[in-house]
Amino acid sequence: MALRCRYDTRVATTLTIRKLPQDTVGRIAAGEVIERPAAAVKELLENAIDAGATRIDIVVTEGGTVALEVRDNGGGIALGDLPLAVERHATSKISSLADLDALSTLGFRGEALASLAAVSDLRLRSRWRDDAVGGELVVRFGAVGQVREVAWSQGTSVLARDLFANLPARRKFLRQPATESGYISRVVGAYALAYPGIAFSLEVDGKPVLATDGRGDPIAAATGVWGVAVAEHMVTLDYAEAEHPGYRVHGIISLPTLDRATRQQQHVFAQGRLVSSRQISTAFEQSYHTLTMVGRHPLGCIQIVVPPDRIDVNVHPTKTEVRFADERLVFALVQRAVRTALGAHTPSQPIPTIFSTPLGDQQVQRRLSLSHPEDWPVRPQPAAVAPTQASPDTFGVAGVATVGGRILPALRVLGQVAGCFIVAEGPDGMYLIDQHAAHERIMFERIYSARSADAAETPARQVLLSPVTVELHPAAWGVFLDCKDELASLGFDAEEFGSGSVVIRAVPADLRVRDPAKTLQVMLDEILAGGRGDSRAESLAISAACHSSIRAGQLLSLLEMRELVTQLERCSSPQACGHGRPTMLRMTVEDLERQFSRR
Repeated sequence: MALRCRYDTRVATTLTIRKLPQDTVGRIAAGEVIERPAAAVKELLENAIDAGATRIDIVVTEGGTVALEVRDNGGGIALGDLPLAVERHATSKISSLADLDALSTLGFRGEALASLAAVSDLRLRSRWRDDAVGGELVVRFGAVGQVREVAWSQGTSVLARDLFANLPARRKFLRQPATESGYISRVVGAYALAYPGIAFSLEVDGKPVLATDGRGDPIAAATGVWGVAVAEHMVTLDYAEAEHPGYRVHGIISLPTLDRATRQQQHVFAQGRLVSSRQISTAFEQSYHTLTMVGRHPLGCIQIVVPPDRIDVNVHPTKTEVRFADERLVFALVQRAVRTALGAHTPSQPIPTIFSTPLGDQQVQRRLSLSHPEDWPVRPQPAAVAPTQASPDTFGVAGVATVGGRILPALRVLGQVAGCFIVAEGPDGMYLIDQHAAHERIMFERIYSARSADAAETPARQVLLSPVTVELHPAAWGVFLDCKDELASLGFDAEEFGSGSVVIRAVPADLRVRDPAKTLQVMLDEILAGGRGDSRAESLAISAACHSSIRAGQLLSLLEMRELVTQLERCSSPQACGHGRPTMLRMTVEDLERQFSRR
């Protein structure tokens, strides 16, 4: 039978239906399951967990493209079953269609090893616990060799070399090795958090990245994955309701005292497997409403268990998507579980004190952490200022027209609203200034303009009284290694202090940092999420400025507000902060008159 295809109306092509060769079928199937090295590691981790392993070691070279190995001490594979292990749809997990409705294992498709063998030079070594000798099988890009006996301890080792070497189109779309290693670290870290009873270790390019002790303590697992500084802010949750038997939410979450700029450290597990669920992620984040700042995200590993017949795990070849039969119930249970845990550990917040007396100049500098005003040009007098062109939009963003060589007119500060906004009067109307965004713009211009373009030069720095050590999560560690030069150009003195740790000895001279460790973590997380600047150095400066600026809700004296507005007036681009949010809104006198029906 022939099909006539008319995708292009100018050319009619006759195609004959044919069966694809097995090697082509294998490569297509591999693309569905193993789209990048981290996906291969995930599949192998799940196989090791299903095998009953209590220890899993992962070794990665050049982002997993040169080599990746996953070794476990599980039950192993019998000598005679090794050839079957690399065949498609060969599995020990299920035997009939009915088994899909009561899955108790992570893997069940029987495609992981077959897919990996189709796109790599694979060596499989294993010994079944009842066998006296182990076996080795080599598969080179789909070509299966002969099984040979080897001396091997109980368990399995899967070593994949030259991943995607036979698929150059797939390989060229991979990210840099450090980025791919970051993806792998995130997957391994997620499973280490979800299975604290298994000891995990990860080595990247010869350096240990994470290690957990496997003694079953979730907080200890968080320490091995994220470090002591993060684990101190983590709490466990375990929630179930008698009226919903078979449903359970457990895991580990951060207190509101710890947050991140991205969601990279949020993991969701359903029936023990790592999944991507916008629904669960939303329920998790909404539980922190009013407890964290807008744009900041909690950390956690949420595990959901439901009756096997109330979930469909066979939605996607990679098993990263699931469907719940009772989505609203799962959503509500996650929220109740998180809120219950937070309510048990979060103290009530104190009410801020209102300052009734003005502060001196030195106190202003210390509380606001503003740049040194004596370094700025002399401020022009208001008498020399003419009105700017008013924006036709009511409450529009302030215009960018320069007046007397300046972008903003001189403003007279009147007061503060809601601890967030400064009310000021200009010659063309009323201004509402976001104090955090304004200070962020000031700090960004100071930091970025003072950076060193020459690697041999050192920008002005302030040396910390005591060096600060920060432990980075694996993905952030990879970003730090890539950004060391840019950090130095901005004035940071930070260097490696063992694997996964950084010691900070100095920060930029114009940066007033309360917590250097947290500042560096936030900067690296934002780079990991893509950054907001045109270069890595600019993105780092934007993030550093944001984290060192005064916050929304901070009460300011009149003197402090005046100093802030004065420095904003002298910025080259005062209309928006580095993240693109407006620093001010303007309402002209005409707009005010219209609002009060005077026009």
